[in-house]
Amino acid sequence: MSVWFDDNYIYRQPITVDFSAVTGSPTTKDVRIEIPSDWDLFWDTVRSDFKDVVVTNEEGVVVTFQRTGANYSNRELKLEVDNLAVADDNIVQQLFLFYGYANESVDRSGTFTATTPQSGYIYLGAPLLKIVEGYGLVPTSNQPLQTFVKQTTESIDIFFSIQGLLASRTTEANGRLLFEEISFVKVKSLDSSGSDNVERYALTETRFLQGYVKVRTKAGSNNTNYSLALIVNTTQSQIYDIRCLIKVKDLLPS
Repeated sequence: MSVWFDDNYIYRQPITVDFSAVTGSPTTKDVRIEIPSDWDLFWDTVRSDFKDVVVTNEEGVVVTFQRTGANYSNRELKLEVDNLAVADDNIVQQLFLFYGYANESVDRSGTFTATTPQSGYIYLGAPLLKIVEGYGLVPTSNQPLQTFVKQTTESIDIFFSIQGLLASRTTEANGRLLFEEISFVKVKSLDSSGSDNVERYALTETRFLQGYVKVRTKAGSNNTNYSLALIVNTTQSQIYDIRCLIKVKDLLPS
């Protein structure tokens, strides 16, 4: 059950952890996250000693983390997570960054040696144009909801809306209705025979943002349709298969 780990903290930001190349679960991996220097809300809010910057898992439970390369004046901060449990093979997993508590007296940052850390990302972009929404409005969950057209040479980002998808509480806890969150996602690009091909999407470019998941689709054969699928696994063990149709069609020569 998801919680807001400390009610004194004002902000929470999704972190995308790239486990796309990790196999052999269950296993653990270290993670490194670099805070963007142009994230004004963060840098204008946090304390100069960074005590009010905390990393949690998707359930709101604080993970073992440490600060490296911390320089408030230069807007530099890297965070490392120790031995994060990998939920499945070839996935993109979610963490949360909490920040914004001016009176924090506890420093939760630890000390350890990170080994071959995997990348974690904070995505500051907003959904633009290519949005898949309305899950559940069609008879079957794997029927594509929207159609997008691209050329074989194009790589485009599709934003899958998860607003209204996750279950909430009926009564508040610490002033919030948090109950269910995304644990991890997988991506597939299926042809007419149902065969997946990793060459038609870039799992490493998948990103979590507030209310959406960004998926990048690429390549494909001219005059061919593909079903782009986002498979969402939640903290309440629900699995959603959300799809859109990608029509690959090259423009005529000029």
